[in-house]
Amino acid sequence: MRSHERDPCTDAGKASEPDGRSGRLSLRLRINLMIAGLMLVFIAVVLATQILATRKSVLEETRASNSVAVRLLSAFISPDDVQSNEVLRATLQRLGRVRSTEIVLRDALGQVVYSSPPSTYKAGRSAPRWYARLVSPAPIEEGFILRDGALSLQSNASRAVLDGWDDTKRLLLLGLASLLLVQPLVLWLVGRATQPLREIVVGLESMERGAYHTRLPKLPSKESDTIGQAFNRMAQAIEDNIDARREAAEATVNLRRSRELANLVELRMEDERRQIARELHDETSQSVTAIHSLALSLSRRELLDEEARRVAGTIAAAAGHLHGVVHEMIPRLRPLALDNLGLADAVQNQIDDWRMQHEGLRIEGCVEDLPEELDERVTLAAFRLFQEACSNALRHAQASHIDVRMATDGDSLVVQVRDDGIGLPDDWRSSRGYGLRGMRERVQTLGGELAIERRHPRGTRVSARLPLKVSV
Repeated sequence: MRSHERDPCTDAGKASEPDGRSGRLSLRLRINLMIAGLMLVFIAVVLATQILATRKSVLEETRASNSVAVRLLSAFISPDDVQSNEVLRATLQRLGRVRSTEIVLRDALGQVVYSSPPSTYKAGRSAPRWYARLVSPAPIEEGFILRDGALSLQSNASRAVLDGWDDTKRLLLLGLASLLLVQPLVLWLVGRATQPLREIVVGLESMERGAYHTRLPKLPSKESDTIGQAFNRMAQAIEDNIDARREAAEATVNLRRSRELANLVELRMEDERRQIARELHDETSQSVTAIHSLALSLSRRELLDEEARRVAGTIAAAAGHLHGVVHEMIPRLRPLALDNLGLADAVQNQIDDWRMQHEGLRIEGCVEDLPEELDERVTLAAFRLFQEACSNALRHAQASHIDVRMATDGDSLVVQVRDDGIGLPDDWRSSRGYGLRGMRERVQTLGGELAIERRHPRGTRVSARLPLKVSV
């Protein structure tokens, strides 16, 4: 197993930066922002709950304080009270300040005789106005009509609001401190959780650069390890596929070279056959003909004794037989008509020879639409296919009717030979005979196609498609 290691500090820095290629944030940063956002939402919910609780608390305290003050003063004041403002003011001064309540005493002219002293609790401080507006209840006012003035009570929740503000501020600071302390821990945990993903990304980048031997190690979590195993299987499949393609390419090159070599060998062999056929026709055949003529002439002379004439007759007969064998060999080696007259005439000459050699054989040939200048290799391959297919039908299939067709079809030369013989044997595909294998190799060397199949109810059909233009 091969793995790729990277600097975690570098990875952490890159993970927190936006992905420059796609313009999107990294997964690690998005998870961190999501967790931070959830924490901020939680803090906001807690603060909202605190503000609602403070509002309710301030309202209850204000009502309670105002109620206590009203009952307390009611104990001192009654409608029939004849106390003077001075006596009542002295009583209020001894009472002092009542929490969350402002007490004001006025005379008959409306002048303030007494007001509650300022609160000493958290003196000099007050809550922000926006906060006070959120939690402060509507003012509560109560009053007493006196004989020579009036006494009024009005709620004042500033100290309770300030207490609520202090509690809210402490809660806010605690939440922010928790966020600042927890966020680095969350960042570290998310980094550890996404580390396998970074290793997978590194592996993919290596694959992109062509390092198909890359393999991922066993990853910590179940999900990431499943992805890692799938990655390794994919990498192995790609590597196997590349190896197979490389081997196929090498095999293709070797096959092309083998075909080129086979083509050169075939051309060389045909050249040698052509020369041998020429020598047999021009030299050997004429010499045998001369020997046959001389021996025949000697066998007819009366001056020779009987034994000499018999020997001369034997020589003449042997020379005649040799002449026939030579003339049968010449078409098999290289039909001279193929060089002198062309493919169509060479095929027709061969058909005429077979008709004379095989009495009762019905062989038909049709060669048409051939180009004027046909590649020599294509010409030779077409003739050899025709020759081999017909020879097989005559020697092995016991055919009485053979049909030969040659014609161009687009950029191909189509050769077809059909017979009514006994057909192919059951094991013909596994046969190691040179004839069928030689035909197939000859066609493949030129880049053509060969089909050999049974005919119904009997017979065989050999079809070949050869390209008119053959690359070197």
